[in-house]
Amino acid sequence: MKQTRQLIIGLFISGVAWAASEYNDYLAALSARESSSNPGTVNKYGFLGSYQMGESALIDAGYYLKDHTPNTNDWTGTWTGKYGIHSKADFLANAAVQTQAIKDYNIKQWGYISNLGLDHYVGQTVAGIVMTESGLLAGAHLVGVGGLKKFLTSNGAQIPSDANNTAITHYISTFNGYNLAAITGNVTAGGSTGSVSTVGNGISDIQPPATAVWQPLINPSAAFTNSAGGVSYQELKIAIQSIIAILLFLWLAFVSWSQFKMWGANSISIMAMKSTIIRATALMMLLLFIFIV
Repeated sequence: MKQTRQLIIGLFISGVAWAASEYNDYLAALSARESSSNPGTVNKYGFLGSYQMGESALIDAGYYLKDHTPNTNDWTGTWTGKYGIHSKADFLANAAVQTQAIKDYNIKQWGYISNLGLDHYVGQTVAGIVMTESGLLAGAHLVGVGGLKKFLTSNGAQIPSDANNTAITHYISTFNGYNLAAITGNVTAGGSTGSVSTVGNGISDIQPPATAVWQPLINPSAAFTNSAGGVSYQELKIAIQSIIAILLFLWLAFVSWSQFKMWGANSISIMAMKSTIIRATALMMLLLFIFIV
């Protein structure tokens, strides 16, 4: 029971860590693309910081109050004071809050995407690009959820661009393939685990026998050997561990092949491909350590 708990905890922690690190990789790539990772950047259209957020984005994220010019980025309105940000200067001076703001905005954006049913396009091919969660989110970051909807519902016939004439297809393909479970809540790596059903206060609904019959103590391995036609518990354990190891290696091979295929089709960047394969390898090694060692 203790080993089972440790296994479940290990799988959960590794899955959460992987998802969080993948999202951070996405943000790092987005920041590099938007501002060369300079939190003090203000472009000619008034977009601010590492992730080039405008008034409408910061309104959605809860940092700026909606005014009469939410799409002009003149910043003449009022800041909410969230996380101590009371002005444009405060925002530009705080890289950590900028990262928190883009996370808040991404959560809001994914809510819009889901409510419109655009998340159902994940896995489909539009304009020659396989849609992924990170690709959809990046496309919405560039041209808004409305622009993303226009692109998807037209099956790629309409390709919106931003003020710099950057097409949504460029952002979708550039930022495809990142694990955004930290934002979307969709687990894209690992599997589910079963559980024992409980009743009321958590007591198992499997009831013990009414009476206990004393039996002499028997070595578990010997007992298993007696009931399994001479196959020892240790031999079975080794066989199961071998099967698990083979399945994990096959899983890694599948992940690597699928990522390479997506990269070859220009659906993801080489950086995203390498990052996913490295993290899949690390997860496999962790699982091998938990199961085998």
